[in-house]
Amino acid sequence: MPTQPAVAPIPEEKPGAVEQEQEKPGAVEQEQEDDPMAAKWKTGDRVYAVWAGNGCYYSATVAEVYPNRTLMVNWDDKELSHRVMRFDQVMEPSEESAGWSSARIDRRVTVKDTPEKGRCLFVNEACEPGQVVFVEKPVQVALPALSQKLWNAMQKLHEAQPLNLGTITFHFAALMSQLLLDKESIGIIMDKFVPEPDEDAGEDVTRILQTIEENLKDVWDLKEKPVDPRDLQRLVSAWRYNSFGHHKEDGLVLYNRISMCAHSCDPTCCWSYGDDDAFVLRARVALKAGDELTISYLQDEDLLKSTAVRQQKLQNWRFTCGCQRCSLRVDLGRGFRCRRCRVGILYASVDSGLEPCRVCNASPSQEDTQTLLHLEEEYVLRVENLDKTDVADVETVYQAAIDIFERHWILYVMDTMLWEAYREKSLADAMEHQRRRIEFHEHYYYRPTFILAWCREELGDSLQTQFPQRKWHFIQEFQRAYQMLAILCGTNHQYTASPYNKLWQASTAANNSTANTANTTSNNGSATGTTVSTDA
Repeated sequence: MPTQPAVAPIPEEKPGAVEQEQEKPGAVEQEQEDDPMAAKWKTGDRVYAVWAGNGCYYSATVAEVYPNRTLMVNWDDKELSHRVMRFDQVMEPSEESAGWSSARIDRRVTVKDTPEKGRCLFVNEACEPGQVVFVEKPVQVALPALSQKLWNAMQKLHEAQPLNLGTITFHFAALMSQLLLDKESIGIIMDKFVPEPDEDAGEDVTRILQTIEENLKDVWDLKEKPVDPRDLQRLVSAWRYNSFGHHKEDGLVLYNRISMCAHSCDPTCCWSYGDDDAFVLRARVALKAGDELTISYLQDEDLLKSTAVRQQKLQNWRFTCGCQRCSLRVDLGRGFRCRRCRVGILYASVDSGLEPCRVCNASPSQEDTQTLLHLEEEYVLRVENLDKTDVADVETVYQAAIDIFERHWILYVMDTMLWEAYREKSLADAMEHQRRRIEFHEHYYYRPTFILAWCREELGDSLQTQFPQRKWHFIQEFQRAYQMLAILCGTNHQYTASPYNKLWQASTAANNSTANTANTTSNNGSATGTTVSTDA
């Protein structure tokens, strides 16, 4: 696959068209409309299609094609609803979404020991932003359906007395590894990082094994297939510190090479899911041979919170992040309005102080500094406990906060709440909050994220509704959303299709409007010329 260009041109014709033979069994011959990402489908084609139940794409097989540019699919999960859809709701599966062989992955990346972080992953060759580094199949996918009876029994055990980890998923996954995997695969999981390699079996492991022995012999006869409690505890920890939450169901997924990726709050890579839960790792930035491959263990929204908040969340993995963002002396996500000039911003520093104002250059007094930092603690607690459905309360806190803070992450959190609250009721108000979200994101963390891409796309939707004459504006927003999503998940991914379609349609409409205007002007000019000639 070609790498994604830095700036994608607006296509003049459908890209990636599939030329069909004149006579193919089951194919429907029809003229292709000039629409983006169009394709001719035939019965049996593997596709990604929109399930109208939630607007998301899922894998399916074309069952029947109709003359009116609609088709019927058979969903891979046997779902029977929402099977008929338009052509523009269907996409070809990408070659970039299938898992690679271990040998191919090892040619692309290398695991190296580092003095600070232990084993980490490094790329062997240069990669452009958006280029696939590798695609890895999971070692195991642990879903309740693997042993529904065991899952249900563990749920009851947890309800009677909660497990110490607050969930049964890690213990269930460890049990599925013991029950279903071969020795080599178990060895891969046992080899993963855990903070305490020699940890003794905890009380939760003991309780679960006792429950299996007493009540679930038909599921697992521990006499025939015994389990070492310490080994099971090691597997629990390996799943806890190295797995990913399943993107569709209440379960976990664990990978081999991907688990070697260290965390960074400014990660060099991004990822999405491919076929059969494959992990598609892409370069977020330009990489040189030998560069470290890092991902974020935090959600995108957490990357927009202060360094202190990120560090606190990362304690779940028992380490302190030392990335470039976390090492900055000044936290640009904690801005306070200058009390002297009321125009500039005071940013918090790591030494519990405030930097001089960036407009008037005045330094806050020690009393003002302590007052502002104390107010920040109170507002953080208040915002964390806000009920986003209580819009009046959110507005009250927001109105008070903007008199104290500027370019602060808690304002971003409330802007998000108010955007969601007003987008269906007061689009003009919602757009202002969306604009502020984008402004803060690009100020504090300027790399592509799914949040920023979707903010841009949603702002484009709003502009197109509120100001249809501003074609240049919403076209620009769709373009930016498309470019970011092309880096994050590729040009063929279902997420990228949405802004691509909007960009193409808006650009086509704008070009047609320009052409019509030119024709009208030309016709008026000809008519005027004829009249003058006659008068002469």
